[in-house]
Amino acid sequence: MFKHAGAAAGQESFHSCAQVAATPFVPRRVLHELRSAREYFQLKERCLFCDILRQELRQKTRVVEASDHYATLCPFASRAPYEIWLLPRRHRHSFEDDYTRSKSRSDLARLLRRTLQRVESVADGYHLAMHTAPNTVADLGRVGYWQSLEEDFHWHIEIMPFVQRRRRPTLTKEVYFTDVAPETAAARLRAVALPE
Repeated sequence: MFKHAGAAAGQESFHSCAQVAATPFVPRRVLHELRSAREYFQLKERCLFCDILRQELRQKTRVVEASDHYATLCPFASRAPYEIWLLPRRHRHSFEDDYTRSKSRSDLARLLRRTLQRVESVADGYHLAMHTAPNTVADLGRVGYWQSLEEDFHWHIEIMPFVQRRRRPTLTKEVYFTDVAPETAAARLRAVALPE
């Protein structure tokens, strides 16, 4: 699931809408996350995202907002100014499973709305992408490949703002540069006055 909002992000229609795309492959960035999460789990026997979230909630410097069930934060190694992630506070590997079983849907909707209002106050547009577990039922020809997926992956939403139309994050072979530190971005986003 993804969304492009604002002309700077390539939104072509008058109204904003999210799209769902099914692919016969796992997108490269998500595949990298899946592999990294699996390797971390093999090493530590814990979820990488849970550890990141626990540390961020303890330090509070990059957390934008937290509710009982979800939290938003500016990741330590942000790829763009004001990049923000929304994660469930409890370990959940699949958005679909979490959404159908959880009673916290309204909490997710509220926090996502507030997060997007914050992003829209500082950015000309944004890309939003949901990172969730891939379809494990499909035969990928890899026996046991997703064996620890339920324990090692953590679904989340990533929002990549476009702060200035002409200036985009510098990208050189997956090395990103941003001139706004995640701690500064989180503080500015927390300070945004939101309508009630």
